[in-house]
Amino acid sequence: MPFKKDDKKQKHSFSPGAHGTVYLLGALYLAYLLVTFLQEAYKGGEDAPSLPLLIVGILVLGGGVVFLGLMAWRMSRVQPEATGDEELELSEPEADGEAPDEDEGEGDEPDEEETGEEE
Repeated sequence: MPFKKDDKKQKHSFSPGAHGTVYLLGALYLAYLLVTFLQEAYKGGEDAPSLPLLIVGILVLGGGVVFLGLMAWRMSRVQPEATGDEELELSEPEADGEAPDEDEGEGDEPDEEETGEEE
């Protein structure tokens, strides 16, 4: 076999923006279907849905719009995962900030002797 099993498994990063966009598009499409369904019911005639079908259609399509809208909103609030390169960039400044400076003890804080003499 030319490929190993490990080569087939590619790690994809989670993109909440892309997921949220798909949820939002789904919600907009269901809203379009709901409006079209209600327009047909309003016109009446032989092709108009019956009352039970109208109620079920409103509940299913309206519930789908609300659910997908909430999912899109939740995905917009999620922070994207950091990739390996971003993690390295983030860890380097933190490591620099944790290292104590050599100049820190020289004149930054008053010595105990100096404070004792002033009182």
